[in-house]
Amino acid sequence: MSILKKLDKNFEFICLAVLLAIMTVLSFANVVMRYCFKAPIFWSDEVCCYCLALSAFFCLPASIRYRTAIRVDTLTAVLPRSVQKVLQIICDVIMIVFLAICVKGGIDVAANAAKIAQKSPALQIPVSLLYMIMTFCFLLAIFRSVQVIWLSMKEKEAK
Repeated sequence: MSILKKLDKNFEFICLAVLLAIMTVLSFANVVMRYCFKAPIFWSDEVCCYCLALSAFFCLPASIRYRTAIRVDTLTAVLPRSVQKVLQIICDVIMIVFLAICVKGGIDVAANAAKIAQKSPALQIPVSLLYMIMTFCFLLAIFRSVQVIWLSMKEKEAK
């Protein structure tokens, strides 16, 4: 399997695993430092908080790619298969439009944070960087939505 295929299949999961590992190691180290050595790692809570928030944003494209998002399909379940496919594509296009609005908002928020040079409290890292990662996740979700539409169209042609 080529590197691109592995990344296509696992990119979000790799990012989520790294974020989880960082949170686990830092939380454990902070507990040990706080209770055993009476010297807590003052910035670990901030890093864990950012990792948790970013993991939520990386879950979005993963759930789109693997069609694991929660949805109500009571109405579509009773419709014929061909109508279900058309409705699914319409919903995917609406999702792309919504995500594009989120990308625009994310860019605006990151630009505002960069303009005022907003920094995180403990680490003093630019908050605009975190907002750009969030925006990247929205872009990745758009890519995954287009990919899912493409794969469903390709599946139609194969039948």
